Amino acid sequence: MKYLRKYNENINTFDVDFAISKIKEHFDFKKVKEMLDKEVLEWTPEDEDGSYYSEHSNGEAEDTIITHLIDWYSIKYPSSYSEENEEASSNYSVLRKAIQKEYNFLNY
Repeated sequence: MKYLRKYNENINTFDVDFAISKIKEHFDFKKVKEMLDKEVLEWTPEDEDGSYYSEHSNGEAEDTIITHLIDWYSIKYPSSYSEENEEASSNYSVLRKAIQKEYNFLNY
């Protein structure tokens, strides 16, 4: 029981390395890049060229992709990333920065 209790106590701790590894397993570099390219088109008017987004954006497309990755992880692994946890906003910030570091093209 001693080991079981310790295991259960640590079940709700957030591990950013675990989160990044699971996100990378499901969303490889190429897939995330394709997701971003599609999202950029959503934020670009039809009558504008490809440079419009880079000149007029505030990182909306990148933010959408990062949010999608975090949402996917929080649904897939709810016990390790909980919105109800008092550290949830801190976990969100840490995971967000780790995603931007891993997928450097999501920095804006």
